[in-house]
Parts: sequence; structure tokens; C-alpha cells
Amino acid sequence: MKKISLAAVTLTALLAACGQQPTSTGAPTAQTPAAARPAYATITPAQVVTTKSGEMYVRNQLVVHLRGQDAQAIASKVGGSVLDRIPELNVALIGLPDGQDARAVGVRLMQAGSVVSAAAQQVMRRPKPVYRDLPLNSQDTKQVFDTLPQYALDANHMDAQAAWDAGFTGKGVKVGVIDDPSDVSHPDLNPTWAGKAFDPVTNQTYTDAQAWIDAIDGMDGKIDQKVDPDIEHGTAVASTIASAKNGKGIVGVAPDSTFFTAAIFQPGFIGDYFVARAIVWSVNQGSQVLNNSWGGEGYSPLLKQAFDYALERNVVVVASAGNSARENWQSPAQLPGLLASAALDINNTKASFSSFGRHVSVAAPGVDVLLASPLFLNKDGTRKSGYTSAGGSGYQLISGTSFSGPYTAGTAALILGAKSDLDPYQVRRLMEETADSSVGDNASGFDRQTGYGLIRLDRLATRLKAGTMPQKGGAARVKVEIQTPGGMVPGILSDVILEGEGQDGAVYGVQTDADGYANFVAIAPGTYTLRVGTPDLTLTGGQPSDRATFVGQLTVTSGDVIGSVAPNLVMLTKGAVDLNPVDPYEPNDTPATATPIAYGQTTKTAYIFGKAKDLDYFKFTGAAGDKILAEARARAQIGGSLDTYLTLIGPDGKTVLAENDDRGTPRIDSDSEIAFTLPAAGQYYLVVTSYTISQDDQPDDSPFNKYQLKLSKTN
Repeated sequence: MKKISLAAVTLTALLAACGQQPTSTGAPTAQTPAAARPAYATITPAQVVTTKSGEMYVRNQLVVHLRGQDAQAIASKVGGSVLDRIPELNVALIGLPDGQDARAVGVRLMQAGSVVSAAAQQVMRRPKPVYRDLPLNSQDTKQVFDTLPQYALDANHMDAQAAWDAGFTGKGVKVGVIDDPSDVSHPDLNPTWAGKAFDPVTNQTYTDAQAWIDAIDGMDGKIDQKVDPDIEHGTAVASTIASAKNGKGIVGVAPDSTFFTAAIFQPGFIGDYFVARAIVWSVNQGSQVLNNSWGGEGYSPLLKQAFDYALERNVVVVASAGNSARENWQSPAQLPGLLASAALDINNTKASFSSFGRHVSVAAPGVDVLLASPLFLNKDGTRKSGYTSAGGSGYQLISGTSFSGPYTAGTAALILGAKSDLDPYQVRRLMEETADSSVGDNASGFDRQTGYGLIRLDRLATRLKAGTMPQKGGAARVKVEIQTPGGMVPGILSDVILEGEGQDGAVYGVQTDADGYANFVAIAPGTYTLRVGTPDLTLTGGQPSDRATFVGQLTVTSGDVIGSVAPNLVMLTKGAVDLNPVDPYEPNDTPATATPIAYGQTTKTAYIFGKAKDLDYFKFTGAAGDKILAEARARAQIGGSLDTYLTLIGPDGKTVLAENDDRGTPRIDSDSEIAFTLPAAGQYYLVVTSYTISQDDQPDDSPFNKYQLKLSKTN
């Protein structure tokens, strides 16, 4: 997973898609040109909401896991239109009319039982790695594999040669690389390309390298049609796994494996709907391993569903742990059944940037590793116009958990090349049991910094030859119900966590669907502490006191699969989501109906809700020279979805004296505040609304648009 400077990224680079796109399984020709970007592929900043936790979602795009009704019926119910479908997941992307917030609409559909799940399309991030130019520092001949030095593979690190000498090279295994578009023309990658590349935004498959390179040339959407120099990550990742052992350049961990490339960053960002399509496509092509060197904040039920689709088909899913340099969960690394990889430096200590925690499985080199950079060669050997990355060498030193991840995915390919019948948990556990735990804080086993330790391919080869395999993984289901005055209802949007035994036991986190179910696929057998909390306060904006919690135990049995395991029922007494909150101050939509507020007072929780463009007026009396501070506390301070806009109006009820969108200089967050000295005695007005209503003149009507107004006199 790469490092990023968010300040350098513009929201206009966000990618989404629209319409029913034709699927092509052949290479585009002169008669069949590459599919065009959908009309709404560029999302405007006004369409993107950033939550308090850093999660980003598209306000007017809803991803729905369908139940009995078809997509068109659901779209009609919310006044929207069907933009696209993924049949394998029974999922549809629905465009909403202006003024609707996809998260609130999704909750309404879930609460009505109309769908299995519904959520706003989330925006996935593509952070930047750290590059360093050649020449290389090390020329140790023991680190040369093919023609260039790769310390990560030598005997002091992963010891790849020991596995290759034992006959474990990943032969016959297909790996799906879900990332930037990989350069399949590169001399190290063209021999191991599995012959298919995929653009999930246009839903088009390419089987010709030149056609793919030409398609990449237009993915940045720029008029000059030159390859974007930021499109390097997928090539580096693919080369970690599957660079050919052909006496040229570098060699991958599994040099006899082959890879597919599915391009989810084109460049910069993409919605999770298209990531899910890339996952499904990769599985359908026969991938046995998926590598995911990307991530972000928040929980995506769609990504959970897509990865379960892979896991239930015995596909090993690897995710980079992240580059936050702290203990935290990132999606998708936090999901159950996935194999999260941390990064080590050349001294086999945890990389300073590597995220860590109880979900980490193993670690691999991720600092200054030598990998391929794109050349984007035409058939005649010339380079694509305008592309000059890494000085044209075709190789670069690069750092990030983005690269410890594919070292791990390549290891999974080695295992499956020898034991194709192993399930995803067995593959994970085999790596853990043969890892070198001395690199971390606990020489005898697991630690949160490096998981079970450095992947050692020599130990793995010995274990594979011995033939003793770990027990199969298991599965679990939890059903949450809530007692209400009207009877029991499903506990939708509940957080469900399984914690393994001991303070360092594995942790898996899931959110419940519209029926109150949380599924855990391909996890370790054993006894877990089960923790449940409802509802998800990051969505509803409620207080901790609104939430019900449960702590108990749950046992997972080896060999259990999600289709046959009995659910564990959890019954709670509160936590139902309120979609019809009552604003205690309505009607207060004009100066004549304004609600009184005094110095030193903070209102009860109020809502910008119940009409398309709600304006809430409050009035107060002040004296000349009074220095006031008015604060609209909303998404950033009390939760919910409201991006406030606050206005101070003079005694005539018309003249705007001050206004504020985001508080602080520089900006602190999306809440609003006004500091102002009153010019004369009289009655003044404060107006609270949303940025969308005030500045975009668009409707904004959500039950999660909550706020509190505080008025202070500061002199």
C-alpha cells in the first residue's frame, strides 16, 4: 500500500461509471474500438462527502444488493435510475436524484427489508509509494536473481532460491492483480501475462497487449492522450509476484505463475462498485490468488460481498496492511478471511510506515525493493509517447506495504502450485507456521507489529515436502435482533467483531446486513470473544448512549462453510436506527418563526431534514460591541452527515453580516462558526443549513443531518 499526500489529489479525478456497458471478451480492433469512459466517470467535488473518520463516498450513487425485487423496481422506489449491474453478486448501481443522500436512502431500503444491503458507493484511494532512483546501493552477488540485485529474495530474507530449488515455482497458478493497469509489454511481465487485462469502468476485457497499452494511453482522460506517469504501481506489484525467470532484469517470487491485470485506478481513485467488478472478473478468469495493494477508511458491504465471492471459491485474498505507521484497521485488510501483510526493512525490522495490529498475518520486505517500472512498449519496441518514468530504465527502488503484499501473494502461489486443494485459511496458516517470528517483538510467535513474522520460503519448502498441512478454516454467522415497542426488528448496521483468544488473538470485523446477519468466511477455527454494538454511529451520528452492546463467546469449527453453519443469535434492547427524527424547533424556517437563543445556550439536537431545502432560523438580542461566537456543531463534532453552513443576519432580517462554511484558519473541519462584533443593539438572526443547500442550491434532506447551535458572548 502506497503513501499519499492527499493535498496533491483533486476530487475531479474520482472515477465512477454509468449505464449498461457492453462486455467484450476479445481485443478491440479497428472495427471494435476500446470502450469509452462512461459519461459520469468524473465526479464533481459536490458529489463527494468526506466523513469525520476520513471515509469518502458519492452522495448520489447507491450500491444495492438485491433481494426479491429487480433493480428497476428499487430504483423507481427511490426516484432513481439503474446505472449498472454485477449479476454474479446480484448487485446494482443506482443513480439518485439531486438532494438525496445515498447513505440515508440505503438505510431506508434496508430498514424496509427491500434489499439485503444498500450503501453509498465508497471511494477507494490509490496512495503514492516512495520511489528512489537507480543506481542500486547493493551489488552483492548473492542478491542477484536474473541480472539485478533483489535483497528481498536472498538467504537473509525470504530465501526464494531454496523454494525454487525444491521445485516450488508457482507453476500453473493464476494470480489476479487488482491495481493500476500493469504494463504487460514489459520484458519481465509479458512472458507471464495470462493473456487478459480488464477495465472495470467500461467492463471491457483485452486479450492483445498493444490494444491494452493503447487503452491505458487514454485512461487519464487528458486531451493529450499521453500515459499518466503516476500509473506505475500495478506494474511494480505484478513484477513482485510473477516476473519471469528468464535471465533478464528481475524475477518474481512465483516466476512460473501467470497473472491477470484488472485496472481499478485510472489514475488516482475509483468507486468500490468497480473494484467489486474487478474482483469478480478476476475470480471468473480462474485466479487462485488475488493481490490488493490499496485501501482506505470505512467499511464497504460491497467489498465484503465481493471478497466473500472469492473466498467461497477457494481463492486466497491478500491485502497490504497499510502505511499509516500506527495500529489501525484499513479496508480491505481488516476483512475476515483476508491475509494482511506488513512490511519489513532490509534489516528485517518493521518498516517505520507499516500499519500494524491484531489482523496482521505475516510480514515481507517492503523498503527499497527493486521492482519493474512501466515501459509501455509498442509492438515495434518504441515507447508510448510522453512516458518517461524511472528514467526509462524499466526498474526502480520502491517502498510500501504495497510490495510486502505481493511478496505474500507470490508465496501463496508457490503453495497452491504444490497443494492446489488447500483452502484460503490453510494457505495463510502454512505461511504463519513457517515464518521467522524472531523479526518481531515475540520470538516465539505472533506480535502485532509483524504478525507471525518474516515469510521464509526455505522453511515453507521443507514443510511442503513433508506434506503435513494445517486444518481447514471455518465460518461463522451472527444474527442481531433488537427489541422495539413494535416487536423484534433486525439489528441493521451493527458492528460485529470476533476476537481470538489472548490479547494478541486474531480480530475480524463485519457489519450486519438488512436481515441483521454478519458472515465470517474462511477464518481460523477456535473460540472467539463475540462483541456486538449497534447502530454504526459513524453513519447515524448518535451518541454512545444510543448504542446497545453485547459480549459473549462463539466457536468456529474446522471445515464449516457459510452456507450450512447455524447462526448465533444476539438480542439487544436498543440501537434501532431512527429514520424520522423530530426537530424540536420546527417550524423555524423564516425570521418571523425564528427560535429564540441566548448567550451561553446550546440548542438540543436539531435537523436539516423534512424538506428539500431546510433553513433553520434562530434569533437573539445583543448590544453594541458584543463579541459573539456562534458554533454550528455537526458532522465533525457530534456525528451524522451534515456539512453545515452558518449565516449571521442583521436586525432587518435580510442583510448578511457574516457567514462561514468550514471553521478554522486554516480549515479545521466541515463544521461552521462565526466570530463577530455586533455594530449596534438589536435583534439578530443565525441561520443554519447545509453547504449543499446554501452554496450549490441543491436539495439536501437526510435524517442524519443533525446539528447543535451554540451561542457565546466572548467579551
